[in-house]
Amino acid sequence: MGDEAGMVEKLKAQRDRFIAFAFAGADLLLEVTEQNQVAYSAGAGEALYGLTDNDLMGKPLGDLVHPKDRKRFDESMQRLKNTGRLDHTPLMLVGSAGTVTRMRMAGIRLPQFPKTYHVVLSRVPPIAMAEADRVVGDVDHKAKFIEMVRTRLNEANRIGTDYTLTLFDLSATNFNAIEPAIAQTFLATVQHTLDECSVKGASAGALSASSFGLVHDDKTSAAEVHKRVSAVADKFAGKTNGAASVKMRTASLEMEDSALSDEDISKALTYIVNGFVKDSARFALKSLAEGARVAVEDTLIRVRNFRKMIKGDDKLIFLFQPIVNVRTGAVLQYEAFSRIQHNGAFFTPNQIIPFATDVGVIGEFDLIAVTKALKILKEPGEVSSLANIAVNISGQSLGNPGFYHSLLKLMDQYKSVLGRLVLEVTDATDIYNLDEAKRLLMRIRKMGTRISLDDFGSGGSAFDLLRILPVDFAKFDHDYVRGAHDPKGRSVLKAMTSLCHDLGIVTIGECVEDAGMLRNLADIGVDYAQGYYFGQPAADAAKRIKYFTDHVKQAGTAQPGLAMGG
Repeated sequence: MGDEAGMVEKLKAQRDRFIAFAFAGADLLLEVTEQNQVAYSAGAGEALYGLTDNDLMGKPLGDLVHPKDRKRFDESMQRLKNTGRLDHTPLMLVGSAGTVTRMRMAGIRLPQFPKTYHVVLSRVPPIAMAEADRVVGDVDHKAKFIEMVRTRLNEANRIGTDYTLTLFDLSATNFNAIEPAIAQTFLATVQHTLDECSVKGASAGALSASSFGLVHDDKTSAAEVHKRVSAVADKFAGKTNGAASVKMRTASLEMEDSALSDEDISKALTYIVNGFVKDSARFALKSLAEGARVAVEDTLIRVRNFRKMIKGDDKLIFLFQPIVNVRTGAVLQYEAFSRIQHNGAFFTPNQIIPFATDVGVIGEFDLIAVTKALKILKEPGEVSSLANIAVNISGQSLGNPGFYHSLLKLMDQYKSVLGRLVLEVTDATDIYNLDEAKRLLMRIRKMGTRISLDDFGSGGSAFDLLRILPVDFAKFDHDYVRGAHDPKGRSVLKAMTSLCHDLGIVTIGECVEDAGMLRNLADIGVDYAQGYYFGQPAADAAKRIKYFTDHVKQAGTAQPGLAMGG
C-alpha cells in the first residue's frame, strides 16, 4: 500500500513538473534548489549543451551561464526567490563543446515544491537577440549595426588606429535540412565567435537571419576571423550527419575615412551593408571610400531615373476613394491616391516615396501631385464640380523652403479652386521646423485650402503636432480604428476623438472594412470614415457625388429624418 501511495505521489510530481514545463512552451525544464543546483532536468539539454539530464543533476546552473551574463543570472534568480516569478530574461549559455546558445529564461515557484524553483529555457534565434533585450519598439538590425560601426570609426580616429569591417553571409546554407535547435545553436555560436573577435568583444551584430558583421583591429586579422568561424562550421557539420554543409561568403573592407564627411560615411555604410545582405555573391567593394563613391554614383543614377519616371502629366494618375459621414452617408471629400505609370506598369507610392524621401526629392513629387490635383479641379468633367480632393504632401517637404515657395506660387495660379483642395500631411513627425511649417500652413488656409493630418496617433509627438499646427481634419491611424473593438482600444480612440473635437478639428477613421467597424466609429463619436467598405480607390470615383445611404443603414448609424439624395 505504501509503495502504491509513493507511486501516486511520484506521478503527481511528474504531472506538476510538466505543467510548469508547459507554461512557457520551453526547450528545457529545470528544477533548481535554493543553492541554484539542478535537481531535475527534462527537455533538450543534450542538444543544447551536450549534457544529458543525468549529467545536469546536481550541477550548479550558473556554471552553464556565460561569464558576461553571470551578474544578470544571479539577479534574476534572486528576483525569482523574492517574488516567486521570473519573466523571460535573455541569457547566453555555454555548452560542453563551447557552443553558445542564446536563451530566454523564465521561472516560477510552485506551492507543491516549496524548496525548489522551476526554470524554463527557450532558444532565441540570433536575429532576435536585439529584441530580447529591448522593452518596446521595433529594431532595425542593419541600422543598429551601422550606428555601432560609426561609433567605432569615431573611436579609431580619436585613438589613432585602424579598424576593419568584415561581413559574413551564410544564407546559401540549406538550414531547412537541419534540425532547428542545431541550426539556431550554430548561428548563435557564430555570432558569439564574432563578438569575441571584435573590438572590445562588443562590436559584432546580426544583419539578417543568416548574415553578420563585425569591426576588428589588427590584433585579429580577417583571415583569423574566417578561420575561427570555419572551425565552428566544421564542428557543426559533424552534428548534421551530412544533411547540409556550411556555405559561407565573406568580405572585408578597409575603414580609412579621413577624406569622407559624416554624410558620406553614413551613405557608404548603408550602401555596403544593404548591398552585402542583398547579394553577397556579387559584392566586390574593398573599402569605405569606395563604398561612398559607388553609393553617390548609384544615388545620382536613381535620382535621374526617378525624375524621368515622374516627368509629365501623363505619368501620374489618381485613384479616388470617398470619405463618408458615418451618420448620413454624405461624402466629405475624395482622397487622391497617386500611381506612377511607367513602361506599362503602375508603381504605388510605397515603392517610390521612401527612395524620394531618402535622397531629398520628395518635394518634387509632392509638387507634381498638387499640380495634378489643381488641374483636375479646374478642368470641367474631370471630377464632379461638387467634389473636394485631398492630396498627400510629406512632412519632410514642409521643411524645405524651396518647396513651399514653389507651392505658394503654384496655388496663386489656381485661386478659383483652392477651396476644394485639402492638403493631407503625411509623416508629420518628419517636420523638422514646426514654426516654419505652421506659418506656411496658416498662409495656405487663408487662401482657402484646408489641412488634414494623416495617420494621427502613429508618432510620439502627434499631440504636439495637433497643438502647434493649424489643422482642419485629423485622420486616425488604422491601428487605432481596427483596435476599437477592444475596450481599451475604444477608450483610447474615444479620448483622441474628444481631444480633436475640443480643438474644433473634424475626425476621420481610415481603413474601415465592414459595418461593424463603422458602427464602432459612430459609437465613439468619430465624424467621418474611409475604407474598402465604401469602395476601393478608382479612377472615376469622384466623377459623380453619391450618398452611401445603404452603408450607414446597414451599420445602424444612420440618423432618421435627414434628407439624403444622390
